[in-house]
Amino acid sequence: MKIKSKIILKSLKFILEIGFLILFVGSYLKILNTIPPHLFLKIIFSILYLWFTIGMNINLIVPLLKTIDNKLK
Repeated sequence: MKIKSKIILKSLKFILEIGFLILFVGSYLKILNTIPPHLFLKIIFSILYLWFTIGMNINLIVPLLKTIDNKLK
């Protein structure tokens, strides 16, 4: 029973990681395409998006994945 539970949690963790990656990359590309074609705006947007994405990953997603890892052990 424990092995089945670990497999389910590992699968959940993998799906979450891939889902978050697709979410952030997909939304970045979608928003980037709607910005007017000024290079300066696109550079500023890219820097800000990267800054907030890293902040969100560090503060929200990484603790969630660490919790799943702790349950696996």
